[in-house]
Amino acid sequence: ALSHALVHLRTVEHRLQLLHEFQTHTLPDDAPALGRLARRLGIEGSPAAAARTFRARHRAVTAAVHHAFVEFFRERAAPARRRLRLPGLVALRATGFTDPERARQNLRLILEGRPLVPYAGALGAALERLYPSLLDALWKCPDPDEALNQFERFLSAAGPRAGYIELLADNPRLLEGLVRLCAGGDLLTQLLITQPELLASLADPAALARRRTRAGLRAALAAVFAPGTAPAERRERLRRIKQAEELTIVWRYLLGVTTIERYAHEMTALAEATLAAGWLMALGAQVERHGVPRDDAGRFVSAVIVGVGKLGGRELTTGSDLDLFVVFDAPGSRDGVTDGEAPVDAHTFYSRAVERLAGALGDITPAGVAFAVDLRLRPGSKGSGFAASLDATERYYEDHGDLWERQTLTRARLVLGDRGLGRRVRGTLRRLVYGAPLPRSGLKEIGEVRTRMELELGKETPGRWHVKFGRGGLVDVEFLTQALQLVHGAEHPDVRRTSTAAAIAGLARVGALPATTAARLTDDYRFLRQVSTALRLLGARPTDTLELAGPMPARAASALGLASREAFLTAYRERATAVRAAYDEIVWPERARRREAPRAGHPRPEPGS
Repeated sequence: ALSHALVHLRTVEHRLQLLHEFQTHTLPDDAPALGRLARRLGIEGSPAAAARTFRARHRAVTAAVHHAFVEFFRERAAPARRRLRLPGLVALRATGFTDPERARQNLRLILEGRPLVPYAGALGAALERLYPSLLDALWKCPDPDEALNQFERFLSAAGPRAGYIELLADNPRLLEGLVRLCAGGDLLTQLLITQPELLASLADPAALARRRTRAGLRAALAAVFAPGTAPAERRERLRRIKQAEELTIVWRYLLGVTTIERYAHEMTALAEATLAAGWLMALGAQVERHGVPRDDAGRFVSAVIVGVGKLGGRELTTGSDLDLFVVFDAPGSRDGVTDGEAPVDAHTFYSRAVERLAGALGDITPAGVAFAVDLRLRPGSKGSGFAASLDATERYYEDHGDLWERQTLTRARLVLGDRGLGRRVRGTLRRLVYGAPLPRSGLKEIGEVRTRMELELGKETPGRWHVKFGRGGLVDVEFLTQALQLVHGAEHPDVRRTSTAAAIAGLARVGALPATTAARLTDDYRFLRQVSTALRLLGARPTDTLELAGPMPARAASALGLASREAFLTAYRERATAVRAAYDEIVWPERARRREAPRAGHPRPEPGS
C-alpha cells in the first residue's frame, strides 16, 4: 500500500509542476484546474467528473498513508505494571539506613521519576526488573544512605534512558560496583554523573579483567597530544582520561578483582603515565619560550624526576599527592643555558618546568584535578628553586641534610627521565642513604620525629583514631622499617627497597627482623592500608581519620568484609597495639623496657590513649 501511495504522490507532484511550469506542491482549489490535472494523470471524463474522481482516489491514498504513520509511531500499550511496594520505614532502618524517610523518598524518585519528568513505559519496565537487585546491593554496601543518594543523582543526571537501567538490571556485578562506588559520596560518583556513558565501559568483562600497566596507560594518554589540540584543552583531556582510568582501577578493587597491592601498583602506574604527559606539556612550553638547555659543549642538559613517599614506594591510592623532586645534569661549573631567543640557565629552565608541571596536573579546571604535586621534600631551601643539579643535590644532603631527609630517601625511586642520568642519580642517592650505617643513637632522633608527628598530625583522642599518624598506625611500620634499612642497608643491599612490604621481607632475609615479627608486620601493614583505602573511598574527612562515634566504623567494617562494627574496632585495636609494640622494641627500646606488663583492670594502651 505504501509503495502504491509513493508512486501516486510522486506522479501527482510531477504532473502538477508540469501544469504550472514551476515547483509547487499545492493542489489547485478550483474544479477546472483540478480537472486539467486529473486529465494529465490519465483520468477520463469531463473536467468536473475527472476532478471528482481524482479527489476520491487522492483522499483514499492519503488516508492510508496517515493510518500507517499513526500505527507505526503509536506507543504500544504496555501490560499493566504491578505497583512496586516501597519498604517501610522500620524495614529500612532495620537494614542499615540511618535516614529511612529520605531513603524512601529516593526510592520513590528512582521508581517513578522526578516531578514533571515521569518515566515512560519501557523505562518503568526496566526499573521493575532492577528494583529487587538494587535493594539487595544497597543492603550489602558499606553506606546504604549515601549509596542511595548518589545512585538517585546518577539516574537523574543520566536522564530517562532505558538503556542504562537495562544494562544494570542485566549485570548484577556492574550494579554492585556502582552501588559501592556511590557509597563513597561524590569522590568518584561525580565523574559518572557528568559522563554517564562511562558506565558501559565498566560493564565489559574483558576491560574489568585487564591489568592497567604503565605502557597501556601512557598509550591512553597519548590522545592528549592529538594534532591541533590547544594547551587548555590538553589539560582538560588529561584530567578526563586520568579520571576515567582511575574509575576503572577503583572499580576493579571494589569488586575484588585486584588486591590492595595491585590496586596501589595500578594507581602508581597511572600517576607515572600522567606525570609523563604533564612533564611533556611543561617541557614543550619551556622549549617554545626559551629553547633547549645545553652545556658549554653544546650537549643537551637532561633531567630526571625522583619520586619519594607513596609514589616512590608504589603505594599510591585515590587522593594521594605526588611527592617528587627534579634533578638535572650540569657536569661543568655552570648549569648550562638554553639556546632560544629568551635564554635562561638550566636551573631556571627546569625550576619553571616543575612549576608548569605542578599546574598542569594540580590546577583546578572545569574537569577537576589530575594529581596534586607536593615539592616540599625536594633538596634545598625554600629560595633555591624547584629543581637542582646533581652536584647541588649531593652537596645539600652532605652539608645540610638532616637525618629525616636521609630517611625520606629510603623511598626515592627514579620515575621519569634520562636513563644515563638516572643511573648516576640512583648511585648518588644510594651512597648518601646507605654509605655508612646509622648508629643506634640515631634511632632516638627518628623516634623523636615520629612522636612529634603523632602529636601534631595524628591528634588522636579516645574517640578519634588516625590510621596514618596515630599510635600503631601506618607511619609506625614505615618508620621502624626505614630505621632498620638505615642501620643494615650499608652491609645488605637486599634491604634497599622503596616499598615498605618489600623492605620488611628483605630485612627478614638478612636476619635484621625475626621472621615471625616480619610476617606479623607485613600482615598488619596490609590491614592498615586496607583501612586507609576504605576510609578514602568512603569519603572520610579528614583523610585517614576514624571517628568512633559516627557511622564510619560500621561502614569500614562492611567495606572490609568484617561482621560488625565491633569486630572491626577489635581487629584495629589488636593490630595497632602489636604494631606499636614492634615499633618501640626496634626504634625506642628504652620505652619498650619501661612499659610495665598490664595489671588486672589496667588494659594495654590503645589508639587515642
